[in-house]
Parts: sequence; C-alpha cells; structure tokens
Amino acid sequence: DMNVVTTEATVAKNLMLAVERCHLTVEAMAASPYVAGLSVLTDDEADLGAAVVEMGAGTTTIAIYSAGRFVHASGFAVGGQHVTMDLARGLGACIADAERIKTLYGTVLTGGSDARELMTVPAAGDDSDAPQVVSRATIANIVRQRVEEIFEMVRDRLADSPFAAEPRARVVLSGGASQLTGIPELASRILGRPVRIGRPLGFGRLPNEAKSA
Repeated sequence: DMNVVTTEATVAKNLMLAVERCHLTVEAMAASPYVAGLSVLTDDEADLGAAVVEMGAGTTTIAIYSAGRFVHASGFAVGGQHVTMDLARGLGACIADAERIKTLYGTVLTGGSDARELMTVPAAGDDSDAPQVVSRATIANIVRQRVEEIFEMVRDRLADSPFAAEPRARVVLSGGASQLTGIPELASRILGRPVRIGRPLGFGRLPNEAKSA
C-alpha cells in the first residue's frame, strides 16, 4: 500500500532554499497535516480513527488517521488570513489592526450583550479619517461567516475520505485559527462529530505560549 501526497515542485524547492540559506541541510520533507497528527493525536485516537484539521493562515489541511496510520490528506487555500481580510474589509480597518482585533476579540459566539459592547477601530486611511465605532457582535458575525465556510469545506472533504467510514471518529483542530473562541462548538455542530483543540504532546518544558497547537 502507498499513500502519496503531492505538492507543487516550485513551492517545495523554495522552502528548501529558504532553509539552506540559513546554513542548514534539509534531511527530509514531510506533509504538514501528517506532522500535525504526530504532534496532537493520542495513540488511542490514531488507532480508533481521527481527523486532524490544521487551520493555518493561508490554507486549511486535513489528515486522516485510521488503525494508527496516516491514510489520507487533503486541503484547500482558505485559512485564518481570510478571516483577517474579511475583518479589514468589513470594518474599514487596515490589515494590521484587523489581525490584532481577530487575535484579541475573535470569536464565533454572540451573546445578548455583544450588540451593546462597542469598540473603536482606527480607519484604514490616514490619521485624518475618523475611527469606526463597531459592536462586538459585528466582529463576531464577520468571523463566524468565514469560519462556517471553512468548516463546510472541511465537511465536504471528510465525506469524500476514509473518515466517512468511521462513525465514531473525532476531529482534532490545530493551527493558529483554531484558537478563535467558540471554534470547537461550531465545528462540532457543522461536522456532526466530537471536536477538541489539539495541544502538542510529549513536550514537558514548553512555555504556556507554545502549548497551543
């Protein structure tokens, strides 16, 4: 049996070149979703079946594990950076401010008080432009729409993978975009599976800042 994961040769060569310019030698290359699975899955999850969804900046990748083995990979070019761009457009903010808003206030959950909680967002133009006043609910709605789209795309790819034959298998999320508040609950509702946030396993001395996936 063979499991082949392909990528564009130019992308792989550019990545190797960047490493080699740091006076390091590339011993081997591995698929990012496969490595994410090694990092965050427990042995039982890999044996019983699980999907690792790595939510990166520009891409979302998926690794399927079954019987302790990596059996399938998939992905698409939508990720956390798209949430940032949606916020920048929707709030009329610059990209740096949108990224900071996402990091500090990004959530897919809305509550009764969110519509009344207002915050000031600097305008994207020069300093003479008046800042925008927006509600926390507006931010949450922008974030939620893009995240829902991402998980709907994940759901479609899982349906076309060996994961569909594992009715009790769970989904483990990793990557920076998985740190948005309320992500596990939203993902579980859309995917119809138990979902948890993955944490790197087997590293006892990691600082708290490095313990998120």
